[in-house]
Amino acid sequence: MTVVHPTVLAAAAQAADADPIVRIPLGDWVAAFIDWLTNTLGWLFAGIGAVFEGLYDGLEWLLVTPPFWVVILLLSALAWRVATWRLGLFSLVGLLLVHGLNQWTNAMDTLALVIVASLVAIVIAVPLGVLAAKSDTASKVIRPILDFMQTMPAFVYLIPAIILFSVGVVPGIVAAIIFAMAPGVRLTELGIRGVDEEVVEAGRSFGASPWRILKQIQLPLALPSIMAGVNQVIMLSLSMVVIAAMVGAAGLGAPVVQSLSRVDVALGFEAGLSVVILAVYLDRVTSALGRLAATSASPETAAAADDADAAQTGRERVAAEEQGRRPRRRGRRGLLTALAGVAVLVVASVLSGGLPGGAGGQRTVRIAVMNGWDEGVAASWLWKEQLEEHGYRVELTGVDPAAAYTGVAQGDFDVVLDSWLPETHRDYIEQYGDRMVDLGAWNDEAKLTIAVNADAPITSLDELATNADAFGDRIVGIEPGAGLTRITNEQVIPDYGLEEMTYTTSSTTAMLTELKNATQKGQNIVVTLWKPHWAYDAFPIRDLEDPKGALGEAESIHSFARIGLEDDDPELFGWLRSFRMDTATLSSLENAMFNSGVDGTDYAEPVRRWSEEHADYVASLTD
Repeated sequence: MTVVHPTVLAAAAQAADADPIVRIPLGDWVAAFIDWLTNTLGWLFAGIGAVFEGLYDGLEWLLVTPPFWVVILLLSALAWRVATWRLGLFSLVGLLLVHGLNQWTNAMDTLALVIVASLVAIVIAVPLGVLAAKSDTASKVIRPILDFMQTMPAFVYLIPAIILFSVGVVPGIVAAIIFAMAPGVRLTELGIRGVDEEVVEAGRSFGASPWRILKQIQLPLALPSIMAGVNQVIMLSLSMVVIAAMVGAAGLGAPVVQSLSRVDVALGFEAGLSVVILAVYLDRVTSALGRLAATSASPETAAAADDADAAQTGRERVAAEEQGRRPRRRGRRGLLTALAGVAVLVVASVLSGGLPGGAGGQRTVRIAVMNGWDEGVAASWLWKEQLEEHGYRVELTGVDPAAAYTGVAQGDFDVVLDSWLPETHRDYIEQYGDRMVDLGAWNDEAKLTIAVNADAPITSLDELATNADAFGDRIVGIEPGAGLTRITNEQVIPDYGLEEMTYTTSSTTAMLTELKNATQKGQNIVVTLWKPHWAYDAFPIRDLEDPKGALGEAESIHSFARIGLEDDDPELFGWLRSFRMDTATLSSLENAMFNSGVDGTDYAEPVRRWSEEHADYVASLTD
């Protein structure tokens, strides 16, 4: 999108003064309502979050703790029982491939998230669908709410979810529930309304109560439509995987986001393929369960509606039961297989890792890692490697900057290591700084830059305006809300007379993709960037001189900790406060990690090797 220059905004403001337009502060009202909910019903949301997180942790333990081959065999057996041997074979091969791609743990985390979100969504959606089918008034009220839920961008749900439930898996589950619930309600209502009215009326004429009609006639006959809704709920829940990763939820979304931030096609393809395999498995299994449930219910419905179907003879009913016996038996076998599988998983989990619980007395350190900020990723992995050697259990959670600061301010993270001050992250610090502890700067050589391809025809920003056509009259930026974007818009553009150039902002990923394509094709390009960044090693680029100092002086990279960390663990607090790393050392660590050939989700081995090569520096971290 094109960012409008402040002078244009000022002119628009003057025009608005001449012809004022009343602005409806709807967003402010919503924000005030969310604040009221947080202050008034915080205890309720904390309880809901604890339940959701407990369900997720239990399922995650059940799926991740046993040997992978046990889980694969059980999931494949379930697919074979409820569907066909072909689906069982596909499940076996597909899940083995997921493990071979080193995405097994992520896939099981995703499966646990989808199951919890889908179960909660179905429990809410089916009763609402029944209510809408039974009452036209309820249907008229529910329908516009469902339209709103389905058309609102899914990202928007994460904003109040983070405020109400903090960061982690819970806001991802909540967003998935809201996003996925609508088709469950709609298809349940559609299925019940589609039941033959003559059958329902016949049931009433023979004295059946409304509850019996619903339970034994309408719901069984509407089951195919309801199960189609269940299938859609599960698929939409799975589609929230990537979005949930942005607020700290585990799963396949994490490597997808990492691949986007580094334009890592290999990692993105592997994680995406794993999502596809999991989606196909869930879709086929739930579809097969829906067919079995519908077929199995048909004869029973006929028997339950005996009074409503007096024309059916005993011989016809026997034939109907005989026709439905095989699907019913398969359905029962599928259910028994699932129950037996759960029992096997529980036993295997206990034998492999004990009962679910904490870290066995280990002190857990939770570090927020900003997606796409590689210097923070490198520093976080270095500290993970060192702290684990000192007996800590370290959790690294990839999140966007807003979620990182929210988590530290609310005490859900212990520390975030990548705060650029005084400019880049100024807005976040102004909002959250009084609820965090500044541990000081560990690097004071960070710099915002405007970069071009190495063979560009200019060397300084004051040459850009007169050579704009050589760059397509365009500057490629990153996220609209980034501090670098604000500085470019408010300082660089007016100071160097670049108002005639189009300043396009979208995301760091999009900028890096355009930079990669332009340098590969030998085209000129100008982008907003910063140092340290791996792009300087990956692409032939250089910085434009900034003689007017519009981009400011070099910034410092600070660490911020949650309030109370010093009291809880003064030794850890002291280590983090004393942390220092110069740009040369940081660059060597980034190169060792990001050019090591690992899949981008586990840097333990390259960090260990780098630590051995820099033993003196590493030892100083915990002196």
